[in-house]
Amino acid sequence: MIGRVVISATGRNELTDRLVVSGGAVGASLAFVAAALTGGGVWIADGAAGTLSLLVAGSTLGGLVAGMMLGGRIGRRLSRLAVAAQSRTGFHDAAAAFRLEGEDAAGRLGRSVAELLDHLGAGYDEMERHSRDLVNNAERVAQLGSACRDLIADRSEWSEGFHAILGLTPGQCQPSPEVFLDCVHPADRDKVWELWSMVLAGGAAKGTDFRVVRPDGEIRTLYGRSEVVRASSGQPIRINSTIQDIGERKRLEDELDGLIRELWRSNEELEQFAYVASHDLRQPLRVVGSYVSLMEEDLQGHLTGETEEYMAFVRDGVRRMDRLITDLLTYSRVGRTSADRPVSIADSLGAAMADLQFEIEDAGAVIRILDPLPTVMGDESEMERLFQNLLGNAIKYRRPDRSPDIRVACADLGGAWGISVADNGIGIPPEHAERVFGIFQRLHARDEFEGTGVGLAIVKKIVERHGGSIRVQPAEGGAVLALTWPKMRPVVEEN
Repeated sequence: MIGRVVISATGRNELTDRLVVSGGAVGASLAFVAAALTGGGVWIADGAAGTLSLLVAGSTLGGLVAGMMLGGRIGRRLSRLAVAAQSRTGFHDAAAAFRLEGEDAAGRLGRSVAELLDHLGAGYDEMERHSRDLVNNAERVAQLGSACRDLIADRSEWSEGFHAILGLTPGQCQPSPEVFLDCVHPADRDKVWELWSMVLAGGAAKGTDFRVVRPDGEIRTLYGRSEVVRASSGQPIRINSTIQDIGERKRLEDELDGLIRELWRSNEELEQFAYVASHDLRQPLRVVGSYVSLMEEDLQGHLTGETEEYMAFVRDGVRRMDRLITDLLTYSRVGRTSADRPVSIADSLGAAMADLQFEIEDAGAVIRILDPLPTVMGDESEMERLFQNLLGNAIKYRRPDRSPDIRVACADLGGAWGISVADNGIGIPPEHAERVFGIFQRLHARDEFEGTGVGLAIVKKIVERHGGSIRVQPAEGGAVLALTWPKMRPVVEEN
């Protein structure tokens, strides 16, 4: 564990005994040498053999006694250092244990180690305070709180963020599962307890939403997650838990869900209105057109040139209004009655070319398919309508001095197909590259080119409904409309 001093892994008593014996042996050896030297010196001075023997024996005995006393003292001081080295305690407590009195080698060694441990302890304390501040700041920003339950020591620790979310002050109460459950809303306590039980039973980390009641009565919605830490034997030793205040997120999610529901309702109402209005408006137009034709038949030969011109204006207005309503009806139907299934783009393109056969022959248009066309997921009728509008625009907006040359290409873009329809017509100015996809948006006067300004809006709606996109690519001498269409997901056959 960080902040603990562990120097030796051997038993404390064994190391102490060995140090005492070693110290005694060292002291005895030193004493014997000293006694021998002393005896030798006396023999030289005295010169008598009997006196030499007595002095040698006495000096040896005295040296042995002094050596044993010195060795015992050294052994005891070394034993204190060994005990301090083996103590599993903090840096500062270990430093205090290493401080020995005296100016001998053991005392100086102990004080040097104590100073080193003091420096290490100060550095560790500063690092721990810095780490705690970082964690508290991170929890405060994320509205998180963390807790740890030591199952062996039966002790819980809560972070400052954990206390703050529950509306408690650190030190106000002793953290425990019981105190936490008291903070949980009564209707959610069984759910939280069941979560803990499942985690302890050996399941993976789990989380759930629940409510807490703060001391001031405020109810907050939290997300809690717990996971168990096990020893190598599989025994649970600790539960790590986190809680997050998700009240603001829940509020925003509820508001967003309400807006989405309102948007869907409004969109459905608008589409229904467009469908009904388009259908109902066509009947009065038919009546107007029919009566204009009857008036022309009844007054045939009695109409002046000016009156006939007025009648032509009425017929043209009825025709254009009918076409506009028809296009609006088509636009509103996109996605309403679709039946997506695998659709061959080549077949849809062929059907569109067949529908436009008269226009193609009249304009002398050439349509070239440059690449093999894939099969995609979509609605067959919508795919045909898409190519009818793209090819129809390429034919309509042609240059008067050349026949339309239309090229259809396809490229594999990885997760989607890239399909482009290029022509050699009048082109689309870059500043109008987005505008052309808007409904009822026209770039030319009616006397130049007929149309309602709905065709490309229908194309864009069809493409986006299927998860693709469409844009105008910059080109010289014509226009290029490029679209992407998602690929079909491969079907995995089960054995």
